Amino acid sequence: MSPAVSGDAWQLLGARTWVAWVLTGCYLLATVALPLASFDTYTRCWPVVGAVLLFVLAGVVLVATPGDPMPLWATVVLVVACPAACALQFSAFSLPLQTPHQLWPVGASIVPYTFLCVRRRIVAGWIGGVSLTLVCLGWTTLTGQSAGKAISISVLNAGPLMMSTLFAVTVVPAADTIYRLRAENTRRAAADAAAGAALAVRDARLRRLDRLVRPALDRIAAGPPFLDSEVAEFLVLEAHLRDTLRAPGLVGAELDAAVRAARERGVRVRLHDDGGLTGTDPLVRERIHRRIVEELGGVTDGVVTVRILPPGRRRAVTMVSSATEAVRRLDLGRDGVALQPADSAPSS
Repeated sequence: MSPAVSGDAWQLLGARTWVAWVLTGCYLLATVALPLASFDTYTRCWPVVGAVLLFVLAGVVLVATPGDPMPLWATVVLVVACPAACALQFSAFSLPLQTPHQLWPVGASIVPYTFLCVRRRIVAGWIGGVSLTLVCLGWTTLTGQSAGKAISISVLNAGPLMMSTLFAVTVVPAADTIYRLRAENTRRAAADAAAGAALAVRDARLRRLDRLVRPALDRIAAGPPFLDSEVAEFLVLEAHLRDTLRAPGLVGAELDAAVRAARERGVRVRLHDDGGLTGTDPLVRERIHRRIVEELGGVTDGVVTVRILPPGRRRAVTMVSSATEAVRRLDLGRDGVALQPADSAPSS
């Protein structure tokens, strides 16, 4: 998909916008405010600081890491960071609990795990939730509390996890469908535009061909005798039509007029296109045409062969003029500039 239409549920929720960073900042501020509210209850400060830093790391990784599903390394960071932060926090206070704020990592952990499910890491989100419960069980066991205490403080996380799981299995596929349909519509619009452009070019060429050929065909349909000037006109027209098929890269209003004028002077002009200018910048193509027109303006007799070389050559166009008195060669680079001054040599 193109960048304009590719996306996922994470993007659909606006999680890659500045608003997401503002909300992440609010979450992290709340994460810092909760331990500060119960700062005087801790026996040690460094575990609390470590827990806060782990949550900051988890929040930044969650929002800043691209990719859907979330990359494995970022998933591991989120799964490990929250239980580790809880373990650090539990080691920083003694029983009995003086305020519910001391258990802030348990509730704060559910936020990363909820969005982990949204980012197609449902199993990892539940592993994190279960790990959090195991850490709580370990803490209650080591401190002589009942297992029910651990369940009571961690079971509340199951509700948001269930909702995020339901969201992941229903809305996330719908988001994929939305972006897939949008990409399909974009491709169809591009195809329709290309087809319309091709039809427009075809119609323009048909109108131009009609203007060029109809008078000659009407004259031929009227029957002979034909004047010499008319025969010459027919031959010039036939050569031009052949050029449009054999050398489309050398077709242009100014160049066509110069080639026609040269043929009317009696110069044999042969054009060949091996595809080297396909996809070239229009300005470069115009520069090449203009230089060929300049060279044709000085030819009064003989044969002029102009050839667009195949792709991948250092030279883009060669032009050889075989006049009565000299042979002149001009090589144009892919930028439309002559690689060296045109060479002239006596004609043998």
